[in-house]
Amino acid sequence: MSDIVAFGSGYKGGTGKSVLSSLVGYTLAVNGRKVLLVDLGEYGSSTNLCLEEDPGPPYLSDFFWGKATWRDVIVESSYSSNLWIAPSSKEQGPIDAESLEYLLDNAGNYVDYVILDLPSYPGTLLDPIVLLADIIVLVTNPDRLSIIAVKNWISTRPFAKNKLKIPVLNKYHSLLHKWLDKMREEYGVVFPISFDPALTFTFTETIKEAYSLISKRTREEVMLLVQRINKPLLKVTG
Repeated sequence: MSDIVAFGSGYKGGTGKSVLSSLVGYTLAVNGRKVLLVDLGEYGSSTNLCLEEDPGPPYLSDFFWGKATWRDVIVESSYSSNLWIAPSSKEQGPIDAESLEYLLDNAGNYVDYVILDLPSYPGTLLDPIVLLADIIVLVTNPDRLSIIAVKNWISTRPFAKNKLKIPVLNKYHSLLHKWLDKMREEYGVVFPISFDPALTFTFTETIKEAYSLISKRTREEVMLLVQRINKPLLKVTG
């Protein structure tokens, strides 16, 4: 069975979950691991980053509505033979945890990792989805509101105590080191991912293109995060 990795930040949007989940998924894929990226977002951001064009229906929402099988909605990315996407449309509709678990149980027999690109969500709406994950990547930005939002989100989820939690400070710059220090006080080990123009997608369009243009430092930081996800013996936490 595959390991299930959820990228989330609770109710805080705009932290870069889709970019980071796509980047980690692509990095794992080009390094020989088989990856399924499940786009649970409302706008299909990771779908757009990881596929050359809109695959058209059926989308993941069609599976949740019972209009397609789990096999029907999985699309191979042309950017890597090891990367598959369960794509989102502009109308995601209800996200059913029981149906998603069925998809993960079946697709998980064919891949090493399933990455869940979670949207921001109010209250406990998608907690049953996060519960399916083995690893929760906590995506924060170097600002007070983002760090507080993620802390409040994960600290109020009882099930999170039994998950491997990997805190990431995304869009980091060394001038903002005080936020990295604050996160280290809270979590201990924190994985900073530097702000990188290639990941703003102003002059890049795909995750493959962005990966080829990110700085050496950013690539090394992403690889450290990937290596942490790759260590199965460290996935059992108190």
